[in-house]
Amino acid sequence: MSKSPITHLIFCLSMILAFTSCARGREGFYFGNYSEAEKLYNKGEYEKAIGKYQAYLNEYPEGNLAVISQYYVAKSHAALGHKEEAAALYKKIIQEHRDLIWANFSENQLKELEGTPSDQSPEKTK
Repeated sequence: MSKSPITHLIFCLSMILAFTSCARGREGFYFGNYSEAEKLYNKGEYEKAIGKYQAYLNEYPEGNLAVISQYYVAKSHAALGHKEEAAALYKKIIQEHRDLIWANFSENQLKELEGTPSDQSPEKTK
């Protein structure tokens, strides 16, 4: 039985809220390299954050936080000015995880990287 898009969206948003709460340091919730990566990302230490997100991905390539880690690796590359690396990662997320909200987020980030306003489709800007 497949989930409706609304059910899937609600689930994804619930997960985001849960993980955001965890990242704020509530006792009892620690996700190893992912938690460390979030701390580094939030401090603007993007190179170090990339390393920790990659460490999480190496340990849990299919983990619950894998797509989120990929997204923040891309955002970290973008913050460092590595546009090609960021674009490639956003495209990978869009292609491999079309059914997740992270694909939508990646599309918006990709449009920003390419200089297309995120509220317009490429067809509208021609």
